[in-house]
Amino acid sequence: MEQIYFEWNVKERPEDFIVKEVAEYEKAENGRFFLYLLIKRNLNTKEITGKYRLWYAGLKDKNALTFQYVSSPKFLGETVFERIDRETFFSLIYIGRIKRNIKIGFLKGNRFSIRLKGHILEEKDWFINYFDIQRTARNSGKGRKLLKTIPAGTRWKQLKWLDNFYIDAYLSRLWNKALYLMLTDRFEGKLVVEQKTSFFFPYTDFDALFNSFPKFLPILGYKVKLNSLEESVYREVLRGEGFSLEEITEKLKDLRIKGDYRKTFLKAENLYTKDGRLYFFLPKGAYATMYLKSIFVR
Repeated sequence: MEQIYFEWNVKERPEDFIVKEVAEYEKAENGRFFLYLLIKRNLNTKEITGKYRLWYAGLKDKNALTFQYVSSPKFLGETVFERIDRETFFSLIYIGRIKRNIKIGFLKGNRFSIRLKGHILEEKDWFINYFDIQRTARNSGKGRKLLKTIPAGTRWKQLKWLDNFYIDAYLSRLWNKALYLMLTDRFEGKLVVEQKTSFFFPYTDFDALFNSFPKFLPILGYKVKLNSLEESVYREVLRGEGFSLEEITEKLKDLRIKGDYRKTFLKAENLYTKDGRLYFFLPKGAYATMYLKSIFVR
C-alpha cells in the first residue's frame, strides 16, 4: 500500500493557519449576556475563557491566528487587549447583548485560510472525516486508562472536566479505528502518516463513495444504536484495546456519555486558492488538517 508522509508544518507561523468561526447570534437589547469576538494568537481558547469566565462554542488551535465568538455574564468593556509577549496576544471586542450564553456546538463551522508553501496538492474537495492527531495522539491514552481504572458505578459528576476530555479523545480514536477498518475492507487506497499515526484514504471518487459507503458511523455511547456491521467492527477494535463492547457501554452509561453520530466523509465548501493561500469552509467538528492530509501529494 502506498504510504505518504505528511511532512508539512502547517502552523510554522500563526498567520500560516487562520481560522474564523462562522456563527449567528441574534442580538437582543435587553439580553442577559454579552457577546464578544475573541481574536487570539499563540494561545489556547481555554487559557482566555478560563481567566475571564467566558463561554464558547468550540476550541480553536493554539499555534494559529483565530477568530471566535464568546459570551460573558458581565460587561467587560468595549475592548480588552492583552499582550503576553512579542508573539502572543488576544483581544476581546464587544458586539452586543444576546439572550442565551454561547455553548459548545453553537456554531455552523469555520472558514480557513492556509499558506500553501509550495506543496503539491490533489484537486478534490472531499475527504474522510477522521479526528486528527491534535485530538487523539496525546490524550486518548489517558482516556483509555481512565476507562480501564475507574470503578464501576462512577458517575460523570465525579470526574473533572479534563477527565471527560480525555475520555472523549479515546472514543474519537476508537471511532477512527472503526472507520479505518470499514474503509480498508471495501477500497484500495493510500496511507497518510503523521507522527506514527496512519490514516487510510480510498482511491475512489466522491459519487462512488456516496453511493456505497455509510454516511454516518456512531461514536460509542450508551444511547447510540449499532447495526450489525457497526457492532462487528467495534467489537474487533475493542478486542485490540482490551475491552468488550458490553463493558465499555456499561461504563459509558454510568458516566452519562450518550454517544453521537459523526459523518464519515465531508466536502470542503467555498474552496479556492489565491496569492499562495488555500481558502475553504468546513462544518463544525471537522479538521482542516485532515482535509489537507487527504489532498497532500508532496
